[in-house]
Amino acid sequence: MPGFLNALIDFGSSANWLIAAWLVLSVLVTLAALRYRRLYRAARAGRARLADLIDNLSEGIYTSSLDGRQLSANKALVQLNGYSGEREMLARVKDIGTEWYVDPSRRAAFRDALERDGRVEDFVSEIYRHKTRERIWISESARLVLDPTTGKPLHYEGSVRDITVLVRRLSLEERFQKLTRELPGALFQLVTRASGVAEVLYVSAAFTRITGIPLEEFVERPRSLFGRVHGADISGLRRSLRRATEKRQSWDHEFRLRLRDGTEKWARVAATPEFREAGIIWHGYLTDISTRKSNEMEIERLAYFDPLTELPNRRMFLNRMAQAIAGSERRGDHGVLLFIDLDNFKTLNDTQGHDVGDAFLIQVAARLERCLAPRDLVARIGGDEFVVILEAAGVDEANATRHAIVVANRLLVTLREPFELAAVRHLASASVGVVVFDGAEARPDEILKRADIAMYQAKAAGRNGMALFDPASLERERERFRLVGDLRAALGGRELELHFQPQVDDRGVIIGAEGLLRWNHPRLGMIFPDRFIPLAEQFGLIEELSRAVFDLGLAALASWQRDPATAHLRLALNVSVQSFNCDSFGAMLGQMVRSHAVDATRLTLELTEHVMARDHERVARLMAEIKDLGVRLSLDDFGTGYSSLAYLKTLPFDELKIDGRFVADIETGESDRALVKTILAMARNLGLTSVAEHVENIRQQAFLRAFGCDCFQGYLYGKAVPAADFLDRLREGGTPQPATLRSGHPSRPDWIAS
Repeated sequence: MPGFLNALIDFGSSANWLIAAWLVLSVLVTLAALRYRRLYRAARAGRARLADLIDNLSEGIYTSSLDGRQLSANKALVQLNGYSGEREMLARVKDIGTEWYVDPSRRAAFRDALERDGRVEDFVSEIYRHKTRERIWISESARLVLDPTTGKPLHYEGSVRDITVLVRRLSLEERFQKLTRELPGALFQLVTRASGVAEVLYVSAAFTRITGIPLEEFVERPRSLFGRVHGADISGLRRSLRRATEKRQSWDHEFRLRLRDGTEKWARVAATPEFREAGIIWHGYLTDISTRKSNEMEIERLAYFDPLTELPNRRMFLNRMAQAIAGSERRGDHGVLLFIDLDNFKTLNDTQGHDVGDAFLIQVAARLERCLAPRDLVARIGGDEFVVILEAAGVDEANATRHAIVVANRLLVTLREPFELAAVRHLASASVGVVVFDGAEARPDEILKRADIAMYQAKAAGRNGMALFDPASLERERERFRLVGDLRAALGGRELELHFQPQVDDRGVIIGAEGLLRWNHPRLGMIFPDRFIPLAEQFGLIEELSRAVFDLGLAALASWQRDPATAHLRLALNVSVQSFNCDSFGAMLGQMVRSHAVDATRLTLELTEHVMARDHERVARLMAEIKDLGVRLSLDDFGTGYSSLAYLKTLPFDELKIDGRFVADIETGESDRALVKTILAMARNLGLTSVAEHVENIRQQAFLRAFGCDCFQGYLYGKAVPAADFLDRLREGGTPQPATLRSGHPSRPDWIAS
């Protein structure tokens, strides 16, 4: 024994011990390195899996065209890109794919997924903060918006959330734990076996927040989820899972949940299958989509229902009308369409205010619904226009007509009953057009047109009644088409002419005129624009007509400028909505100004705010183009709309023209006097020229002059007359004598222009 100890001591003190210790230490270090590498690879795989599961981290909201051009962005998305306003951002962003994504191929992958699936959710990319070029990480979700009629894609809309802080701050394991807690949805891994047994491998805490089911309960009994699914949605959920299993494809389904407290919410499950011998592992995500569903239902309500009365709107009516026609053809019976127009609604709206008018329309809708059977439909298709569809009204036309008359009379009676509108007690009436239809006419719009014609027959007969459609009334429609043909011919001839109404300064001296279009028809005589301008707009002649007006007007202006006695005169021309919205308007105006060689500073274009209501940015660009020519811009009918102040602030107007209805009532209406004074003061403060139209007597002129009105126009100074008569009046001294207005016979202002 002592010998063994001595030998051991000798060994320990030798170099062999050090070598053995070094070998053991090397093995331990190698094992530790291998273990660390396995942990690292596992963490890296977890990060990749996590990137695929991130869903609905969205704050920025946007709408984009199908080619990727952004159409709108909310404040969060604008700020995310480093801009201070939406307009600046939309003007700067040209190509999302090359300017936004660090890896441009991500844009192509995003679009491919969107076109294939109709939606993309939780698409993670590294992008540039567009203005500052700072690199950030985002999670993006989007869906295609389809035309409800054709099913064709219109654009897409989506959301973006900045996840840079999460990506950069957390370590691999911390990131997994943190994201699973903060994701709005729940991550899960679930195994389904051929025996029907399901096993939960993993589920994040958000599952309880969405479903109300404790995690322990779900892990122990995975099918407890079906106990919370809305009864009407259980079979659909099961079918979707079975179909995904059979077709070996992703599982994606939306359904309703009912929590224990009675709360109902919408949820979406999306999972990818991994097929193994032991069963299918579903890697998925469960999210609460209640807000999106609510928004979609609201969008559908706005698309198919009138927001004021909550009745079906025109789109819904046309769909139902097509169904009614098909039903009549299938059954071999007849249906009825009633077109209801409320008599004198505009007077109520104008005199009592829009709030009273709205309350009236709501009560009308309720009364109409009460008069109809559940299968009938009442819809609001215009301001004061309602339609009623009576399906299966009779086996033949006679029976259907009798039924239509009974229902129409019932509606008229209920609408004659007084309406209590706050402090106003309103007695109303309506005009009703009646059309009986069968399946022979397959176009809802044609039947609607016939009902509209019948309604106007009822109005022509004295209102407060009904009229059956008379095929002979189609002749009047044919006359309209003949007039369109005559107008096309007139555009190439000499039948169109401008009449000129003087505009005077505060001394009463003529300083210019407004050119008003007239059509000297060879068969019908003088026709005013209110009869043929709508036809030109409806049948695509407005651009050609506008060119004719400017040709006449600029020719007159050029003639005036060649004569020293009239070279100072200004000319104002009205521009219609459709004319201004023509893409070629600016180029056409510039070409005509140059061809007539006129001083464009003497030309004023009068625009109503309706011209500017569509595309504000396009309007601003076009107005700047017009201003570059030297042409002056006037905001016409000022005070009648809701946006006029905004237009004055943001658009380059030179003058505003006070609507003649305010001028007409300044003698008797205190509110009109106050409004006119305010408009005149505002014009002075903004450096704008003020023009008052429809001035018909000296008292109105005195009031306007006292409060600083710059220019005047109306019957007090003369009617619109042909060019020769206007120049004769000017040569008489340039100061028109006030027209005499006969007591008890107010004249109608000649204000309608091209």
